[in-house]
Amino acid sequence: MKTMVITGASSGVGRATALRFASEGYTVCALARNANKLNALAMETTGKISPYQIDVSDSKEVERGFARILEDHGKIDVLVNNAGVTAGGQPIDNAMIDRIIDTNLKGTLYCTFAALPSMRKNGGGHIVNVASIAGVNIAEKGDDGLYIASKHGIVAHSEALGRLVRHEGILVTSLCPGGIDTPLWNNENPYPHDKSKMIQPEEVADIIAYILAQPKRTLFKNVIFVPVVEPG
Repeated sequence: MKTMVITGASSGVGRATALRFASEGYTVCALARNANKLNALAMETTGKISPYQIDVSDSKEVERGFARILEDHGKIDVLVNNAGVTAGGQPIDNAMIDRIIDTNLKGTLYCTFAALPSMRKNGGGHIVNVASIAGVNIAEKGDDGLYIASKHGIVAHSEALGRLVRHEGILVTSLCPGGIDTPLWNNENPYPHDKSKMIQPEEVADIIAYILAQPKRTLFKNVIFVPVVEPG
């Protein structure tokens, strides 16, 4: 039985991915800050979902949390770095800079380097970093660039790390989706009257499942997908 760790698992893409892979027989370690939502998620399926209340922006919490995961399950086969935040239209100050960079970029790094020793010991694994179309594009309308910087960092890290570890049987994929119908878009939703035009979280889970099902001779490095109606 394979063990998958998913961050940001209490809602949106993380939640959909947890349910999808638990139903397929994976042991899913669901990480998020909201313990109540995690416990509700674990009760929602007959598959195995183990909840872990962890704030990925806290390096010590990540270190302790991954130690518990390895103690409980022995290994990590797949890591899905999905946790992410935006400014939500709030003013940018130093606290907001820390919040976005610490969660989106540093959280991805903390979890990746916490999982790598297990993957190396097991002779392989797969890391899927859920970035964003903002990780490869610059918004035409222009913005403060903070969220964009965090997502560009994830894409660059994925490429660099992937080159380093692929010879060890560890594959690294970055996903760069456009607008997804998740709570992250509540404050900045470009499709407020028709969310059916947005990518659904389950569709992202489907893409992750497809990637993981491919032969290990094939690497999906950076996967870009957007709603048909999305400009750019």
